[in-house]
Amino acid sequence: MLWFKNAIIYQLNSDTLLNKDAIEKALKSHPFTPCGNLDTTKMGWVSPYHDNNQDDLLVDMQGHLLLRIKKETKILPAPVIKQALLEKIDKQEQALSRKLSKNEKATLKDEVMIDLMPRAFSKYNHYWLWIDTHNKRIIVDCSSFKQAEDILAILRKELGSLALTPLSIDKPLEQIMTTWVKENLNFPPFVLGDQAELKDPLEGNGIISCKNQDITSDEMRIHFDLGKWITKIKIIDERGISFIINSDLTFKRIKFDAIILDENEDIGSDEFDKKLEADFFIMANTLANTINDFYLTINKII
Repeated sequence: MLWFKNAIIYQLNSDTLLNKDAIEKALKSHPFTPCGNLDTTKMGWVSPYHDNNQDDLLVDMQGHLLLRIKKETKILPAPVIKQALLEKIDKQEQALSRKLSKNEKATLKDEVMIDLMPRAFSKYNHYWLWIDTHNKRIIVDCSSFKQAEDILAILRKELGSLALTPLSIDKPLEQIMTTWVKENLNFPPFVLGDQAELKDPLEGNGIISCKNQDITSDEMRIHFDLGKWITKIKIIDERGISFIINSDLTFKRIKFDAIILDENEDIGSDEFDKKLEADFFIMANTLANTINDFYLTINKII
């Protein structure tokens, strides 16, 4: 599904990634290919429209570029590996009339993996990337920086270089979010949600999670008085988006209101390509506005 649920945001430090021709060339240089018999994982670019479309690896909607990458991971159940290894060890020990060393067992495990890998089943994942050429950002829809970096490493390899840094601010975001809640500051169109996570910055433990609760209440203030900071909080953009903002400035659990999701409902289900382009254009513009305005907002809080 196109609508981003997460946003790992990077700021581009040069115009390298703003060249559409260079991007298309990079994508075509590393298309997705299935795992071979001995591969444990493979990742490569596929069309945003459909996996079988080998030509259109990029969608360009007025400077918003949409990319999609596919990952195949070979899965071998641990009990299967263990059973095969035990059988191989037992057979070898009987043949040698002695116990095998740790290194010998490790070698046999490698052999077992090679034997079993062709029969492993595959797990497939798709990840969206959105290049915002207007704001010089790249946004990855995945759950962690590790996943995002693995994806960007492929793009970096084909482009030759990729100068970017995670979106950040000078002041700890935990302190900013805590001040926002403690002082119940007003920053329309953003409204504090009913969900938050608090931690003690010194102790590093004692996590408190709150859901369906007024986070500006006196009960919450007690935790602030004890020195706890907000590390996650739900924010509502009254223009039609809600999200959880984390202390590393990643957006999680992004949800778009129905009025946004249904804006292109007049496009028929048989016009998939047209619907994807129209939805992406709306999502990109809407989410770009939210990211820009939220970034400006948190920089106002001292």
